[in-house]
Amino acid sequence: MATRRKSSRQKKKNQVQVPFPVVLANVLVLVTVLGLSYMWLCARCDALGREIKEKERELADAEKRCNNEQERWAIMTSPLNLKQTLGSLGLEMRMPSDSQIVKMGHWNIAGRTAMSDSKSLIRQ
Repeated sequence: MATRRKSSRQKKKNQVQVPFPVVLANVLVLVTVLGLSYMWLCARCDALGREIKEKERELADAEKRCNNEQERWAIMTSPLNLKQTLGSLGLEMRMPSDSQIVKMGHWNIAGRTAMSDSKSLIRQ
């Protein structure tokens, strides 16, 4: 009997347990994960958008430089500028005479060579 008295004399601790639904916990975790994923995706899209704008600006600058260089080259290779440059360098150049020009005829498919006009090969 003594053992029963000891067990009955032990104090029972009053513990309060609040039931927390597992489904609600799963939903909250899912919403949190989806929210963080959405925020990461938005940040990544913004970063890519800035990078695209930077690359487009670099492309526009390169196209502008290319156009400027093409215009400079066209000016430098104009006939008048070429004549002036040749004159300043002391070089005398003129167009070739007809006897110096070799005119090519029809393409020989079997031999894969160009046929030359026999008249153009004869020197005068």
